[in-house]
Amino acid sequence: MTRMLNHWLVTLCTVGLVSHAAGCATSDSGDLTDEEVAALPDDSDPAHAVLTDWLATEPAHDDAATFDTDEAVELIDEPGDPSDDADPIAASLAAPADARPVLKFGLHPRASDAFRSIGITASRLMQTIGGAPASAGTHLQDGTFHGHPYSAATDLSVSGLSNAQIRNLLARMAKVGFAAWYRQPGHDGWPASEVRHIHAVYANAKMKTSLRSQVRSWLAGRNGLVSNTLYGFFHWTAAEKAAVRHKFALSQSGTTNSGSSCVVGGSYCGGDKLSGNPDTLYRCTTGAPAVIRHCANGCAVHPGQDDSCR
Repeated sequence: MTRMLNHWLVTLCTVGLVSHAAGCATSDSGDLTDEEVAALPDDSDPAHAVLTDWLATEPAHDDAATFDTDEAVELIDEPGDPSDDADPIAASLAAPADARPVLKFGLHPRASDAFRSIGITASRLMQTIGGAPASAGTHLQDGTFHGHPYSAATDLSVSGLSNAQIRNLLARMAKVGFAAWYRQPGHDGWPASEVRHIHAVYANAKMKTSLRSQVRSWLAGRNGLVSNTLYGFFHWTAAEKAAVRHKFALSQSGTTNSGSSCVVGGSYCGGDKLSGNPDTLYRCTTGAPAVIRHCANGCAVHPGQDDSCR
């Protein structure tokens, strides 16, 4: 009964028959401002022509069964430095010696590792950096990380995937830090004339204003386009949204290339790599820290190991 009631309410909200006061607000980070909505891309970006050209030469895929489940584990991001943008040569020299090559030019290295972890191969990646300078610029370069120029936005092929497999893929992507939508022609504000694909934004990266607005639109359960309507193809769980929100917060809402402050699953006193009461022991999670216990005699920090109550 509850599920049916929620579906009925979402339907009424979508067509505008009930107000936010009746429960239509779906954002868990506040509604977007008028300026953020205005910054969202529309469907007229000439960069989308690249997708049509790419599909003409798309290789055959044999990985559909990989996405029969939504299993994925969030990765701990390698720390970075905002100066990467200013000095890409120095940043490249500072990169770890065993760093893996990115799956495709134009990917942020963190995004590349995240794609690998959920079974995405280079053959599914349609567009990273690209687009005409006169366009909305969704795929123009956002910055440089460890010497790799990147756009936080990536387009993926869904060729050969069923709707169920696409939904599992969207869930997997959220768990490793992507705000992503299946762009289904004729649905959720995507024109029937456009190419079907998944559009994804990696949350823990410096990015342009339009992409920051897209991440916030995704967190609000909306379509990431200037229409900013509710997204109906798939609804993410609170935990999946928390994973993206956590990545987004690590990058100061997409304004730096900061790394993770605590190891997910580890125990930390408040103030030691996470915010909180210094006399409380917390578990590092993909979202807000979880309280383990309040320490009657204070909390002890153990560098390199789990913290504990005294």
